[in-house]
Amino acid sequence: MRTLVISLVLASATPLVSAQATLQLLVKQSASPNTPRPFRDLGRFDIRLGNTSSSEGECPGNTDTNGRVSCRFVCSPQDQSARNFKIVPPRNERTRGFTAPTTREVSLQGCQLSVAELEFVYVDFAVALRELTRGTPLETQFASAGTPGWNTKFDAASKEWEQLGATPAGRQKLDQLRALTGEIALEKASDKETAPAALWDNFSVGISNVLLKNSALRLYGQNTAAQIKVSPSKADFYRNLRVLGTHIEAKESMTPLDARVLTDVNKLSSTSSDKLPTASFKSIALD
Repeated sequence: MRTLVISLVLASATPLVSAQATLQLLVKQSASPNTPRPFRDLGRFDIRLGNTSSSEGECPGNTDTNGRVSCRFVCSPQDQSARNFKIVPPRNERTRGFTAPTTREVSLQGCQLSVAELEFVYVDFAVALRELTRGTPLETQFASAGTPGWNTKFDAASKEWEQLGATPAGRQKLDQLRALTGEIALEKASDKETAPAALWDNFSVGISNVLLKNSALRLYGQNTAAQIKVSPSKADFYRNLRVLGTHIEAKESMTPLDARVLTDVNKLSSTSSDKLPTASFKSIALD
């Protein structure tokens, strides 16, 4: 009679030891050029892994009198896999009238962060507008933007848009101005300031159409550009997207740039109008 002997070998794993990594945030506000000061009592910054708030990190509490707040991450020195976290600045009643700083990223490997400190600066809308248009054909138009009595309207016939869109750097400024005026419009609308909201929204939509026309002219020539209407109308914006998308799809062969532009066009076509200020115009504005 045979005896079957089965041996089981159990591998013991060393348990991971939990620790903490600390990231310092320095937050400022700028209500006049070159004079930022600490933004106190502001909270809370959100830590995200991908597009979801992460339970592995938090920035508890508000900024102190020096505009500082500490964020902490749960970590293990033995875990050498790298994770990338997004640090998202808050938008709330305390930040009204200021532009939102850009979301920043940090990498965590073991308990080592890629940076020890990040700085975020909230800039007053009027200051941001003047700084963004300084030295451009739009400087005079926006010199007193945001002051009482300023009610300049988007002028589709102005040659200043064409002048600024003639260079990559100029198009980048136009794209930034599109996003900024849209951000102002959304805040004004939430405050029930109907007329100012419409004024800023017209700028944001009008500049969006300027970028579409500029892209059509640079990439596909005068005949296609002539079909793009520059106006502060959202209806014209979505129609312009259809014109540009139809032209690209009708090409016998599509270049990599065509594919990137078409991807952006399709994404924008399905984006609701209130989300356009934060939408990407990357290939349309910059390629």
